[in-house]
Amino acid sequence: MPQTVYLGMNTDPYQPCEKIYQQTRKALELLAHRGFSACILTKSDLVSRDVELLKRMPGSSVGFSIAFQDEAVRQIFEPKAPPNEKRINTMKKLKKAGIETYTLITPVMPFITNVNKLIEKVASYADTIWIYGLSMESKKDKNWENIKDILNQRFPDLVEKYQEIAFSSSHPYWVEIRLKLEKLQRQRNLNLEIKV
Repeated sequence: MPQTVYLGMNTDPYQPCEKIYQQTRKALELLAHRGFSACILTKSDLVSRDVELLKRMPGSSVGFSIAFQDEAVRQIFEPKAPPNEKRINTMKKLKKAGIETYTLITPVMPFITNVNKLIEKVASYADTIWIYGLSMESKKDKNWENIKDILNQRFPDLVEKYQEIAFSSSHPYWVEIRLKLEKLQRQRNLNLEIKV
């Protein structure tokens, strides 16, 4: 029975090699032929290549993850990913084509990510905005080691604060952000999914 297939929840389906090998496109063609829809999460503007194919898959949606409003900071944390401007422009094209769009603001990096600025950038083009805070389970986690290395090199004054905030979802930092976002949601009637 046809249903929605999720692409990109663990690995971006539009890696640079997709431009040559078109494996994601082939998968979408097969799904479209069988009557399935797709929910795609990516950071790549290459998804715009498949707009006409996605239009043939009713109920499909495409989302983009962003985490940094400042391009110089974004390059520190995700140097190989496309700039936010490309992601937002692609989301605009998809929405104009009638495809449902969403944004994941994730991870919210304490004192680095300005959630409100990012919401302003995408609110006109995203049907839903999901917001997830930075959340770590163990100080032995490889992701934490990577983030800590970047913080030590570029934001040394934040390392100690992160060791408290990143390992506690009930930390006052997250409580304050939640309250502010809930207020913004009410004031602006935005479709926010607040998961911080």
